[in-house]
Amino acid sequence: MAVVSGDYVDFVVRYGGNTERCRITEAALLNRERVNEHLNHGQLIAIFVKHRAEIEYLAIAKMQREKHSDHGFVLTTDDLPP
Repeated sequence: MAVVSGDYVDFVVRYGGNTERCRITEAALLNRERVNEHLNHGQLIAIFVKHRAEIEYLAIAKMQREKHSDHGFVLTTDDLPP
């Protein structure tokens, strides 16, 4: 399940037997879709769902590279190519 929270879409992934909190910036989603305007929550969720497999893959890869964070992992435009 994904939820829009401010300028982020929050989601969870299973990794290492645990559920890890993650988020992706609105800017990364808009950049991925090559959209230059602010979208409503439903539209952001639709973009997230469209690219969910890739986003989860990138989130897990980021978890493997970086130390664990109690605040979760954040994907940005640097992580998600257009």
